[in-house]
Formats: sequence, C-alpha cells, structure tokens
Amino acid sequence: MSTCLSLPLTGISSNFTSGLSAKMTVANATSSAREWLQAQKIGAPMSHPTMREPKMPPIQSDVTLCNTDAAWAASTQRAGLRWHFNTPEEDINREGSRAMENVSSPLMVEALAMREAVLEAKCSPILKFWFRTDSQELARAIYSKTYPVELFGVLMDIEYLSSFFSSFFVSFVGREHNAIADSLAKSALHTLPPCLY
Repeated sequence: MSTCLSLPLTGISSNFTSGLSAKMTVANATSSAREWLQAQKIGAPMSHPTMREPKMPPIQSDVTLCNTDAAWAASTQRAGLRWHFNTPEEDINREGSRAMENVSSPLMVEALAMREAVLEAKCSPILKFWFRTDSQELARAIYSKTYPVELFGVLMDIEYLSSFFSSFFVSFVGREHNAIADSLAKSALHTLPPCLY
C-alpha cells in the first residue's frame, strides 16, 4: 500500500492551464525561490554549534594510558585489533590483540579496537584510564556522544563500560605517538586466527 502526499499547486496549475510555456513557469518558480531565500536571510542567522576538542587531562602518575589501533584489509574485510597499556607509576606495560572477520569499515575496526581495550581494562583493578586512538573521527564521536549509525552499538558499549571507571578519558593521538599499537595491529591482522563472538 502506498501513500500519496497531495500538495496544493496554486499558481503552477494555473500557469499550465493559461497556456504559459514551460520556460516561463521555470522562470516564475526560480523568481519565487529567490524571493523565499532572501526572506530566510532577513531573520537571525542560524548558528551552528562548533565541536570543541576536549581539554587534555593532566598526566597523573596513577592514570594508565592505553593506545589502541587497528588494521583492516578491504578485500577480505579482515581486521587486526591491538591495544597497549602503560602504567607509568608501576612501569607496567601490557598489550592485547585480536583478529576479526567481516568488519565493514576502517572506522568500525577502530571502534572495535577501543571496545576490546576498554573490556580488558574493566577486568583489571585499575580505575583510571586515558584511552588514545589515532582516529580523530572516533575520538570526536565518543567525546561528543554523537554516534554514527554504523557505530552506535559499539559506542554504546564503550559508554556503558566507562561507568565502571573512576576516571575515563578518550582522545586523539597522532600516529607518530601510536607506533607500538600500530605495528601490533598490523601483525594481528596477518597472524592471528579470527575470534568468534
């Protein structure tokens, strides 16, 4: 069953019945459109909220840093996820990795890597984490809580898991500062068997 929306076409139907040419009808419509646009500019200008980047928290000795990264092969839709924890106070370095199949996009892979790192962090006794990703789009989505449809479920998982920590922060980190996680992700892509959920 289809629904049809009926709109009154005053002016247009009378143009056709009065014998005006198609050219004249388009000219009238264009003129009306310009008039409408000018009327829109008269009102107050629309302001678009600007997305501010989060302030970086001061690096505290009791905060564990976690860099995440992912590698993705478009041809096979195979992904390698990797995360690297560094607790400066205790000089502890831990890392984890996972391979996955049928991952739809590079952004999804980055989100999955972040979720896996947060899941592993939840299993530790540490309650203060600073998660860093080299995906600006992912960091911005998590910070602003503006979740793309494709990532909604994964990012909601991360939001839920964040409630288990006393300090939880996500930010962007340049690739030059994410080299360990980057190389480990590429290794996971090519060497690990995929995990099943």
